[in-house]
Amino acid sequence: VYPVCDDSGLLLGLVRGQVIFETEAFEITAQVGSLVGVDKEERISTPMRQSFKFRHPWLQLNLLTAFLAGGVVAMFQGTIDRLVILAAFLPVLAGQSGNTGCQALAVTLRGLTLGEIKPGDGKALVMKEGVLGALNGAPIGVIAGIAMYLTANAQHSAHSLMLALVVLLAMVGACMVSGISGAIVPLMLKRYGADPATASSIFLTTATDIVSMGMLLGLATVLVR
Repeated sequence: VYPVCDDSGLLLGLVRGQVIFETEAFEITAQVGSLVGVDKEERISTPMRQSFKFRHPWLQLNLLTAFLAGGVVAMFQGTIDRLVILAAFLPVLAGQSGNTGCQALAVTLRGLTLGEIKPGDGKALVMKEGVLGALNGAPIGVIAGIAMYLTANAQHSAHSLMLALVVLLAMVGACMVSGISGAIVPLMLKRYGADPATASSIFLTTATDIVSMGMLLGLATVLVR
């Protein structure tokens, strides 16, 4: 049991440790839901109407961001029509860069929650996650590039080697930007007074999808003639 006193030391009341633990446990478990737009007040017992009210606006926002990613793909429709094989690798890049960003996001949120990130540490953290993203993206990009080369070669493409290079470069670039985004999103939310976890996964997914697809299709447009 913990005493609660005013500034003069006068005892105001008592708080049981179990109550403090339950409050902290609720905050920690609610953070996971906040990442995807689930309100912290929502529980299993929350009425369906209220749950709908909590969740639906974030799903509408997610739909809007998905249209943005779709718009990027539409900008390179001519490239896709010319190099249909690229379509098979779009989800590969989006998935890998998305996971890279989520790793950076998880570490950053943990640091913010535990108070490990002090004022002025943000720049170093963002740079670290960017470099780490590029380092992780390089070996993954090599494997994905080999897969592209074998697939394109099996289809007797005259651009097999160049397509493999495009996938490699796009993977490295997308993972690097995703790592940076995973660190920046919660830091920016906190800076503007919002909960760092609030819908951060939605914003991160938008960034990673746009960057990964844009890089793959953009590099293919420029390099594969």
